[in-house]
Amino acid sequence: MTKKTYLLGLFLFAQICAGNAWSQENTSDVRRMQESAHSYLGRGDYANAIMMYSQAIRQAPGDVALRRDLAYAYLLSGDAKKAKEVIDPVVNSELADEPTFQVASAVENALGNTSKAKRIINKGISQYPNSGLLYNSKGNILTADKNSKAALEAYNQGIKADPSYPVNYYNAAKNYFQNNDPVWALLYGEIYLNLEPYAQRTIEVKKLMVDAYRMLFSPGKDERLPTFQSSNNMEDGNISFSHIYRKLMLQAAPAISEGLSTENLIMLRTRFMLHYTKDYAINYPFTLLTYLDKMLHEGVFDAYNQWLFGAIDNSQEFTAWVKNNNKVYSDFESWRKRNPLQPAGYDPKPGK
Repeated sequence: MTKKTYLLGLFLFAQICAGNAWSQENTSDVRRMQESAHSYLGRGDYANAIMMYSQAIRQAPGDVALRRDLAYAYLLSGDAKKAKEVIDPVVNSELADEPTFQVASAVENALGNTSKAKRIINKGISQYPNSGLLYNSKGNILTADKNSKAALEAYNQGIKADPSYPVNYYNAAKNYFQNNDPVWALLYGEIYLNLEPYAQRTIEVKKLMVDAYRMLFSPGKDERLPTFQSSNNMEDGNISFSHIYRKLMLQAAPAISEGLSTENLIMLRTRFMLHYTKDYAINYPFTLLTYLDKMLHEGVFDAYNQWLFGAIDNSQEFTAWVKNNNKVYSDFESWRKRNPLQPAGYDPKPGK
């Protein structure tokens, strides 16, 4: 991950700040200035964004969000030194919130002060131990520092601390895939897609899921095939959730004997769910799989899988399918809006 990519990845910060509550001292003029500045920032017009934030701060000098936004605008403009000058008094105050620590850490990282960036993030986490945002920022810093193992640990800590924060699932899924672990790449990738179904990264994650299925059913570099004339049953023994997932997927593998088409993936995943629900759901509860089981029972599972894989598999066939099944697809989208996935802290974790 380049520093520029890392900084652009922080653009979610602007969206977070937009929802901040306003103190009584803020006037409608200040609100309009900040909204204009956000608009300039989104278009990459950093000079005008900086001007508008600066004017707003002159009207409301004690507003943390405005200071934070201004520092972020300077950072994206390439002036990390000026960003540091703006953000340091805020992050060193008692008013510093989660995004303040995020931006201050990014500033130090841009200046090459990686150790200080980590210290700022760790200080933020100590004050906000349930912040998925800050764990994700820590993981991004470690990724940029080429410490993928520690980065993955940070993303997983963020998932544990705040199961509803989506970006840790996204980064963890990519990390697991890159480290040849298709099980958690698939699970975390699918959770991310349900938490942020309309994000720009959804196409990337859908492709990752198809590739992860291919990886799951292909022998790994050091993986041995079953010995000649041995049983093809995987012994449970001291089983982990990952073991169960892989076992049930391999049992359902005949469904994809003709390849990883959308229809075959639907059959594969349906067989998997039937076996999981029957034999393992009670002892190994997982909100994602409970969610998929609900889809099966309420008749939207096929449409959901078309949404997941159809356009990636064959965009023309998917367009035709939606056209011919317009009501079915519309019902699925309405169902999803009424029934959002809500990951829980008790969900199985990697290594368990």
